[in-house]
Amino acid sequence: MSTYEEALKAWNLAGFKDGMIFSWIISEHKDICLELLQLILPDLGIVDVKNIKKEDTHKQNTVFHGARFDIYAEDEHGRMYDIEMQVSDEHNLGKRISYYQSYLTQHALEAGQDYSDRVDTYVIFICDFDFFGVGLPVYTTEVRVKESDLVLDTGEHNIILNAKAKDFSAVSQGLAAFLKYVDTNVPTSALTCKIADDIVILKTNTQKEIKSI
Repeated sequence: MSTYEEALKAWNLAGFKDGMIFSWIISEHKDICLELLQLILPDLGIVDVKNIKKEDTHKQNTVFHGARFDIYAEDEHGRMYDIEMQVSDEHNLGKRISYYQSYLTQHALEAGQDYSDRVDTYVIFICDFDFFGVGLPVYTTEVRVKESDLVLDTGEHNIILNAKAKDFSAVSQGLAAFLKYVDTNVPTSALTCKIADDIVILKTNTQKEIKSI
């Protein structure tokens, strides 16, 4: 089998959690990006997303100098989001999250603004593995005072989603269906069916197929 044939076969087999397909689907479908953020962060009441950018592995584009996110987006309040798809556990998620947060933080406050004006930043990892091994569908981290239960508000929020969770009862049906789709590639909700349909359309786009190869 030629290199081209191997690449074409890989392209035809690739699913939503393939980095390239994930980035294309989320960046080119604002409604999917918005609904996904609404499912992950329901308490924020997000009504709009803008400035959606995807990582381009061919052109080596960056959202900010030195930073390459799978998906970068902002909401109507200027809050900043980095959404990453992570298929394999490289045992460095904590430091990767810190690294991505550092780039968002650099742009969360404009020159002359008071620190209280800093917009909140969110790093979201959609993982096809259970990083903490506890079986929960969502892990949210925060900065706590070691000597007490006090929480330090840094404006930085980190969310780790676990597609391999054992129990999804703690999250909405929509988020549970999304995470199960990441795990199984079987759509069971309106959102995941739309994603699956858009992937079929994407794969019929010859131009993008050629770019991927």
